[in-house]
Amino acid sequence: MYIYIMRASIVITTINKLNQNIINYDLRSNKMNWKFVVIGDKKTPKNFKLKFGDYYSFQDQKKLNFKFSKICPPNSYARKNIGYLISFLENDIIIETDDDNYPKKKFFFKRSNIHKVKKIENKSWINIYKVFNKNKEVVWPRGLPLDEINSNRIQISKKKKISQFNLQQGLADVNPDVDAIFRIISKKINIRFKDLKINIGKSLTTFNSQNTTWFKNIFPLMYLPVTCPMRCTDIWRSLVVLKIMRTNNQNVLFFGTDMYQKRNEHNLLNDFEQEIKLYLYDKAIFKLLDQLKLKVGKKFHLHNLKICYSALIAHKFLDKSELNYLNAWIYDCEKLFFIKK
Repeated sequence: MYIYIMRASIVITTINKLNQNIINYDLRSNKMNWKFVVIGDKKTPKNFKLKFGDYYSFQDQKKLNFKFSKICPPNSYARKNIGYLISFLENDIIIETDDDNYPKKKFFFKRSNIHKVKKIENKSWINIYKVFNKNKEVVWPRGLPLDEINSNRIQISKKKKISQFNLQQGLADVNPDVDAIFRIISKKINIRFKDLKINIGKSLTTFNSQNTTWFKNIFPLMYLPVTCPMRCTDIWRSLVVLKIMRTNNQNVLFFGTDMYQKRNEHNLLNDFEQEIKLYLYDKAIFKLLDQLKLKVGKKFHLHNLKICYSALIAHKFLDKSELNYLNAWIYDCEKLFFIKK
């Protein structure tokens, strides 16, 4: 089995003061000889400082030699893109998470992109949490269309097969990534997931940016759109990435679980307002993407990325100014020599 010689980076963005989660990432990354990159924003405390990792304040980011960092607006989760760009050249793997996720010990392991796992055989939308949930209550991930919460029974292959996974989505125990509707109607959230791995096959499920491992072959696809609500950006990215990866017959692995979420304080009604477009448009977005003709091969990742986001802009899911941010991202990626023209 082929194992990467790990040159890894963990990337987060924060507007909060240093907390135990961030300290943990900083300390353990240093022990693993991983890079730890934290992207601040205007609201991040001015005295924010890491012991081992690299913190980039809002002012630091403006000084970087990236087009995207010079035009990305403040108070935007999409500033995480800057952390990706910083991490690209020196790393084979980027692991992204958030400042309210607490890593278990097994989070810090040498990761492989080769796994022998069973595969989901469904061909349409699924509630992926059904595969992992230990609890009896119905629970669903943020971004799943509401009419798919109780979708058809998930069918799983009987045999395991060795496959390559350049994208791997981990779950979070206790307080996982669920939408505001679930949080509003649930008095107490204490979800526990099974410790397993599975290939999602041709099934359709969104993924987030809270515990996601990206291997170098697909780094250019990490782009988070700027001109949509913050609660939509990683979900809509996932739909674009799934389209491009399907075009290239690439697999996506889901696994549970190597972290807990100790959620930051949220206004749930504000979250609900930001998520409304997820409920209304996720199916329409993927239907639109699914009709696009893309080119096969990793050298066309940026080409395909532009086709996909241009379609979302043309159909007014994203603002026309998104093209400026995307073009800056593409310029920076090409400059970093990940895609040869």
